[in-house]
Amino acid sequence: MSPDSRAVPWPWSTMLWPSQFAESLFAAPEHLQQSILSWTFAGLVVNQTNSSNPAAERAIVSKESYGKQLGRISDALNSLIRQTDVKRDDAINEFLEIKARIDDIKHGTETTRFEAVLVDLRKLRRKNKDLFDECLRRVAELNAD
Repeated sequence: MSPDSRAVPWPWSTMLWPSQFAESLFAAPEHLQQSILSWTFAGLVVNQTNSSNPAAERAIVSKESYGKQLGRISDALNSLIRQTDVKRDDAINEFLEIKARIDDIKHGTETTRFEAVLVDLRKLRRKNKDLFDECLRRVAELNAD
């Protein structure tokens, strides 16, 4: 069986048959530019053709991601719901449920990030003991807060 007749999907096929990979590089564009504003949320596509100010959107998203913006709005709405006597209808209950699931996911990623910090600290201890000691001092200060 020749390599060309094997039904192995890309990108694995390029790893198994390097000559095909090399040939595919010639077809790749030299320059690639892609707008960051082409995204979909709840069926709404946001891009430069349906934004009244694409430059402002790019500037905002470069500093504050859509996820961060939605997170802050969700936190504020959650706070308002908890502090008021708003009627708990299906929409409110569904919002609170998805907010709780998102918070659980965030908590899980905090643990993962902490494990990555430990790995980095171990490397730092080997490479730069003084900086490592300074980092430990700053972490110990967290107990004083």
